[in-house]
Amino acid sequence: MPLPASHVELLEKLDAAYQKFDAEFDDISEYDSQIKHLEGKVSPADLIAYQIGWGECLLRWEATEKSGQQPDMPATGYKWNELGPLADSFYDAWRETELAAMRAEFSRLLGRLREWIESLDESELFTVGTRQWAGDKWPLAKWIQVNTIAPYISARTKIRRWKKTRPDA
Repeated sequence: MPLPASHVELLEKLDAAYQKFDAEFDDISEYDSQIKHLEGKVSPADLIAYQIGWGECLLRWEATEKSGQQPDMPATGYKWNELGPLADSFYDAWRETELAAMRAEFSRLLGRLREWIESLDESELFTVGTRQWAGDKWPLAKWIQVNTIAPYISARTKIRRWKKTRPDA
């Protein structure tokens, strides 16, 4: 997936990926949202929890650095080779939450991500090294893309594949 070339294009791609993914839940019942039907033995609700989890990570990394501290990456208590257990922690955090409430939180998160992106200038978004937490290989825009847009698209594909296998499909 090519990196968006501008601030505006990044926001457009984020919005489009979010809207398409979220719309897939319009015809998923609360019951079905909790069943681990999907590849990877996850539920549709788990996919939302995963997106919320990684979006919160992005915002936490940024806020922690802005406060003058070094963020724990990917999250406190987890190393980069422990992404499976980190994903499980996202699922567990949202396990008891109804689908409508998860979708509302996901929408609020999108708003917070948009506000953050809008607060950044082109240089901050597209120049490598503007944040310590982002390292010296990727610009912020790439971190945003791989933690929002790309997984929203991937998750939507998983939902659509599962929907095609449903008896009422």
